[in-house]
Amino acid sequence: MDSLFQALANSADGALVIDEDQRVIYWNQAAEDLLGYTSDEAVGRACYEVLGGRGDRGQTICRHNCYVAAIAATGSPVNNYDTRVRTKSGDLRWVNISILTFRASDNSTPLVVHLFRDATQKRESEQFTQQILDAARHMRAGGFSAPPAPVSGTPLAQDLTDREREVLSLLAQGLSTRDIAQTLSISPSTTRNHIQNILHKLNVHSRLEAVTYALERGLV
Repeated sequence: MDSLFQALANSADGALVIDEDQRVIYWNQAAEDLLGYTSDEAVGRACYEVLGGRGDRGQTICRHNCYVAAIAATGSPVNNYDTRVRTKSGDLRWVNISILTFRASDNSTPLVVHLFRDATQKRESEQFTQQILDAARHMRAGGFSAPPAPVSGTPLAQDLTDREREVLSLLAQGLSTRDIAQTLSISPSTTRNHIQNILHKLNVHSRLEAVTYALERGLV
């Protein structure tokens, strides 16, 4: 078991290990960095109390005798999954969790290892992409209501710079601020400035409105 814990200590992923009672018996530094709980605060508690994972619709994922623990206890593989957890500071964060089982001996009850990493950016990007698709379907069905035209004295859509059009095009693909910055080799702060300029020039209030406006007018 010491070799397992030593390996998990060096993992870049957050790692927790639970026993047959779903009590946390190991918690690594990466888990503390991601969720804020120290090892002393997590070890000994039920995993579902620490993580409190919920799904897309707010349904409870982490609970006593959850399906993950039940399947893992049999030694069967568990597919990785996303769940939304609350950090020690109260922030909501999506994590992607992989499950491994480990037996110290042939007769021992398997320990269940949770390896998890931050999936917030990915989930937010997916949700934004879905909103864009929904808006496009709504537009094709004739239900689109365009944002108001820019007021007098406000720069028009044609005043978008080439870089702003690039950013708008990447927004329409569902990319996050970080992904756009990496794609264009610019800083996240510069990317946010471009997005704010786009919202101002299009006279809209959100990224979704900007993308919908751009799709309706053929800007992207």
